[in-house]
Formats: sequence, C-alpha cells, structure tokens
Amino acid sequence: MHRLSSKLSPASYIMQPDSDSSLEFATLDPPGTIAVIGGGALGVEAALYGRFLGYAVTLIEAESIGSSAEAMRDQPLPVLPDRCLSSLAMSALATQAHESGPQVLPTTIGEWIDDGLVGLTQTDLMRGRVMTQTKVDSIELVPIELDSEDEEPEVEQFLPDDFRLHLQTASGEKSTLNVEAVIVATGNDDSLHQSLPASTEYWFRIGGEFDDVAADDIERQFRSGYQQIVDVFARLGGRETLDLYRPRRL
Repeated sequence: MHRLSSKLSPASYIMQPDSDSSLEFATLDPPGTIAVIGGGALGVEAALYGRFLGYAVTLIEAESIGSSAEAMRDQPLPVLPDRCLSSLAMSALATQAHESGPQVLPTTIGEWIDDGLVGLTQTDLMRGRVMTQTKVDSIELVPIELDSEDEEPEVEQFLPDDFRLHLQTASGEKSTLNVEAVIVATGNDDSLHQSLPASTEYWFRIGGEFDDVAADDIERQFRSGYQQIVDVFARLGGRETLDLYRPRRL
C-alpha cells in the first residue's frame, strides 16, 4: 500500500469553489499502483504509458498477449508498420534493440504480436509487471490503509477506496491484488466494466469494439485509443496538457 504522499498531498486535491469539505477530484501521483486489465494493443500501450510516467503498473491478461488477434497472425498488417504502434512503443522497442540487434518493423499481424506487443512486455519498463493466463474473477472496493505517519483525518475522508482484484490463473491458483486505479481494456467484454458504477473514482475503460484488426478504419481506432490513454493519465495526474505522444519541440 502506498503512503499518502504517493496518492494525495495537500496540493493534490481540488475542492469545489464554495465548499471546504466536498471533493471534486483527487490526483494519483507516481508511484501510485495501477492495474491494466487486457493484454491487447491498447492494454499494452496503456501499461507502457503508465510506466513512462513512473506508475507501478501491473498488466493482467486472461490468455496471452495479443490473443484476440492470434487467429489472424498470418495476415498482412492492414496499416503501415509504424502506424500500429505508438511513438512511445517505438521508442521503447528501439531502446531495447540496442541490446538485441537492429529493429525490424512488423509486416504481418503475427510479427506485430510477437515483436511488437510481446516485445514491449519484455522491455525494461515492463519486465516483471505482466501476468498472463490470469483471469480477473471480480473486483471490489476496499478502504485505503494509510501508514501511521501519514494519517490525516481531514484529508483521509476524501480519498477514494482502493480496488481489490480477485485473480485466478489457468491452473486454478487464486490470489488478490490491491491497486489504487484500474484501467479496463478488454474490448467488447463488458463484464468488468459493469461490475462497478461508471462514476467510481480511478476506474476507467478504454477501447471498445476493437476486435476486427482488418477493418478499414483500424488506424483511426488506434488513434482514438491513444487519445483515451492520454485522457486517462491526464486525469489521474491532474494535468490537462499532459500528452506523452505529442512530438517534442526542438
């Protein structure tokens, strides 16, 4: 469990204009804990984005990374190779390539899965933070537990509950994971999205209908998904202009 300083400092929550007790929203600062559920393209990209910002991210996938596109692995990519991975993903893979050899862009969906998505989970930023063959059976809200030196009753009452994820591996092993924020990236599967109210603090869903990798508008779907990732982390950090995908000015 993170201390108060990693989740909410006196300057990290914004009160409503005419009240000294109503919370409008609270920011989650690194190294706050985040679970990203779903190991497809947007799930991997969201987890990577969070790691670039310094969050303690865990990526959870019920099957294997990129499994939703596995049946089409022999098909050619429907978009240009540099359009199926974000600029952050390309940067992470390029950095890793200095150790493993020259980087080769994928030309088939299978290469995109193996060298792109799976490759990202093996980078230094993501290594050891991925759980595959692990299903999220349920999610519940649990009260936060602050360290004794961080207990501030006037602030603690404004902190949202944490999330407790009940997990089960393919072999039947069960465990729980407590995190401060959850990002659901499971495509058309609404079961987790419906398990908690949409207004729950630090509970996000990105993507949606993203299963047809051969669709003509796949590039638009990628761009839309990236923007959702930007919006989530800008909201978490309380910084409207935060956008790691934006090209840097020289």
